[in-house]
Amino acid sequence: MIVNKKAKIYSLYEISAILFYATMMMVMPIILVITYIFELDQTLNINTFIFWLIIFVFSLTLIGTIVLILKKDYLKRQVKPGYRSEYYYLVVISTFGLLGFIVFYDYLGGNRDYIANILVVLFAIIVFILIVLGRKFFNFDYMKKK
Repeated sequence: MIVNKKAKIYSLYEISAILFYATMMMVMPIILVITYIFELDQTLNINTFIFWLIIFVFSLTLIGTIVLILKKDYLKRQVKPGYRSEYYYLVVISTFGLLGFIVFYDYLGGNRDYIANILVVLFAIIVFILIVLGRKFFNFDYMKKK
């Protein structure tokens, strides 16, 4: 039995879909980091703000999904052998999103004594997901020796 070890090359559509949905999952936490930095939680009702932010992100996700579907044929025809810059974008978004999840936990009234524990667990999960996505879709394996 012959095993094919060549990495599959994905079209720009698959990569764009991954980046778009990862960005949409991280937009709310990133905006919450900005509100935390500028102490907007002191002037805003944070629960109402989070409610409207969730509605905004959901609406933006629907619009982006429609745009992705409309551009599917065009994006399926574009292929690159590697998506290194797209992968770096995903890493940066994930990093800020990780910080945002901690801010979200704090806004929800979580115990601050557990923030370090939650941060470590979320970091491990995000790194694992980034490694798997990098190997499978982005043809980027930074764990492999050259």
